[in-house]
Amino acid sequence: MQNLKTIKVNSIQPKMDKLIRNSFTATLKTTIYGFLAAAIVLSCNRKNENLPEKRTSANSELLGKKAIITFPEMRAEVTYHKDSTLHWKTTDKNGLINEGDEKMDYKKLSEDLHFLNWIEKDGWTVSQVVNTKDGTVKSFWSFADDSSPRGKRKSLFVDGKIEVVK
Repeated sequence: MQNLKTIKVNSIQPKMDKLIRNSFTATLKTTIYGFLAAAIVLSCNRKNENLPEKRTSANSELLGKKAIITFPEMRAEVTYHKDSTLHWKTTDKNGLINEGDEKMDYKKLSEDLHFLNWIEKDGWTVSQVVNTKDGTVKSFWSFADDSSPRGKRKSLFVDGKIEVVK
C-alpha cells in the first residue's frame, strides 16, 4: 500500500511542479509587462527636457505693426494694418521718396514667417517672405519694362533686413 501511495505521489509531483512553474512564469510575465506598460505611459506623459524649447521672437506678429526694412538701394517704412492694407514709404539713396497705401494679401506661414503680396497702383508687384525671428526679408519685385521681351515686365529678387518697431 505504501508502494502505491509513493507511486501516486511521485506521478503527481512532477505535474504539480510544472503547474507551479507555469503559474510562477505567468505571474512573472504579467508583472514584467505591467512594469513595462507603466514605464511607457509615464515616459509619454513626461516632458522631454532634451527637446529645444519653442521660442518665438518678441515681434513675431506683423499685422498691426510698423517696420523698417533696409534694402541695398533703399529704406522702407511699412505699416501692416490688420484690415489687410498697408502703408509704405520708401527713400532711395538719392533721397527720392515714394509712398502709397495698398491692399495686401497676407498668410502667416509659421510663428515667425509671413508671406505678403500686393500690387501697387502703378503696376509694381511686391511679394515678400518676412522672417521676424531672423530679421530678414526676401522680396520679389515685378514691374513694367517696355524693353523686356517677357510681357514688357521685368523682375528681380532683393534681400533686406527688417526691424519691427511697434
